[in-house]
Amino acid sequence: MPAPFGVKEVLGASLACDGEVVHLWFSAVIGDGRWRIYYTASADSGAWSPPAAVAGLTLAGGSEPALLPSVLRRPDGWWMWHAGNNGRGRRVHVARSVDGRAWQRCGTAVDHGEPGSADVDGADCPSVVEAADGTLVMAYGAANSRSIAAAVSRDGIVWRKLGPVLHRRLDGPDSRRVWYPVWLPTGPDTADLLYSGQDDHGRWSILTAGRVDLALLAARPTPLPLTSAAGAALTHIRAAVTSDYLVEPDYHLPALVYRSPDGRVEQLRPSTSPVFAVRDGHGWPAGVVKLGRDRAGVEREFSGLQALARYYPVPAATLHYRRGQAALVMEHLDGIPLARLAGTDPDRFERVLDDVATCLATAARATLLPADQVDGAPDHTEEAPAVLAGWAAALATRLRPWAHLRLTLDGYPLDFTLADLIDLTHRRLAQPPAWVVHASGDPHLNNILVAREGRRWWLLDCEYAGLHDLEYLLAKLVTSCFKHTGLLTTQATTRRDCLNLTADVEHPVARRLLTTPWLLDRLARLPVDRERLAAHLLPLLYFRFTTSDGRPPAFGVTALVLAAGMILGER
Repeated sequence: MPAPFGVKEVLGASLACDGEVVHLWFSAVIGDGRWRIYYTASADSGAWSPPAAVAGLTLAGGSEPALLPSVLRRPDGWWMWHAGNNGRGRRVHVARSVDGRAWQRCGTAVDHGEPGSADVDGADCPSVVEAADGTLVMAYGAANSRSIAAAVSRDGIVWRKLGPVLHRRLDGPDSRRVWYPVWLPTGPDTADLLYSGQDDHGRWSILTAGRVDLALLAARPTPLPLTSAAGAALTHIRAAVTSDYLVEPDYHLPALVYRSPDGRVEQLRPSTSPVFAVRDGHGWPAGVVKLGRDRAGVEREFSGLQALARYYPVPAATLHYRRGQAALVMEHLDGIPLARLAGTDPDRFERVLDDVATCLATAARATLLPADQVDGAPDHTEEAPAVLAGWAAALATRLRPWAHLRLTLDGYPLDFTLADLIDLTHRRLAQPPAWVVHASGDPHLNNILVAREGRRWWLLDCEYAGLHDLEYLLAKLVTSCFKHTGLLTTQATTRRDCLNLTADVEHPVARRLLTTPWLLDRLARLPVDRERLAAHLLPLLYFRFTTSDGRPPAFGVTALVLAAGMILGER
């Protein structure tokens, strides 16, 4: 189709069908530099009617021209969402039409965001798709983050923002900008998301983000509103907090903790990445900010929190951008880590852990996928499979003096040795997972925050959220019950050819949790490979096997034996 006479540039086409007729709207720059939206149609997808500029979209005086349309045919007529520029940057407007040629403006659909938000500098290049229940889902360019954000609406006029949903990579074909989204419907509630990516050399490519479940996307929570207190705290942190406070702490040594002179910013330790509690000018809690390891890590955690909110209670969160740097801002939650409750309120600890296991099982069943159907390897934390294998090999050497000794636990002889467990670890850890599930990736009990009273709790630390190895995920939860709760104290002695272990698990909660399949019973409907689950125990207990006196590492060995027996059903 030839461009109209006098048009210098064509950008942003939107196709829609009405019976046998294909309708096309596109934006173009005319000779005087102004943007206009044109309309044309074809009955045979070959011969097009002469393009004509549409009427009714430009504000009086041409102060905010229309461009980059996205048009849908709905039961009550044609609907268009398009970009406009009010001098502060672009924003998305909505208009309606009976014939597709003459339009009536219906206001601003998506406006500039709050200071620091992904779209504070503009909302651009919208694309709208309709789900089976009539919900409208918009993908649009968020100028401040140079990413694609989303919003949802029931009526097409009032929209609820979901925040960024597709981010720039650190390198590759979309490292500079993720832009110009296009929905390609593939089913009643699914659509492929296509987009243009720009790399660090300014080159553009057409890329795909894959298939999107529109209902799941529309169910994401509204991001946390940004406050001036959070923005001021981030300004202070970037300027005043030195690198000594921003490195990952050595958990065997006291860590530096930053506190601002006015008391409004206080670092939370321990943490693998910098996290700060923020107070407003009246001294009231105003949120928590997390700098993360890099921009991609911060964005991944936000996406993880938004997706996991369907299955877990998670803190409300949003992203804050400034000068190319990103930070995660979360609501302030008053609570204590679940692990700490084990010693102070074991009955409430057990009830909350029961809730956690139920949520985990529900989420796992809903997101379960065969691992061989996932592109690439499963996601993982810093404990990648190669790291776990290396730890297992190092421990096999360290435990060699006791590997073939007979084992007794609380005076009862066991029918396996450490050598058997080491052999199991080597054999089964080398096998790839059969199943992956969508999860936070790090579900240990210090990442579960419990309210001061009652059973309310929240899942924290989702920087590794993604599709995770099912057995690894459950092994993290099991080993945390031993490592972090304080419910287990141990001793180990050797006599001739025997290694005698003593485990102190006097409280009824400790006995249920550490010596019976109580926890695994709550996960019984998942397709768990018990041997492969047990194989993860040895490397995940790695740091509990460290001894410097040449004696057997009592806690590590006893926890390994108890957990393996509980998982495999052996004593």
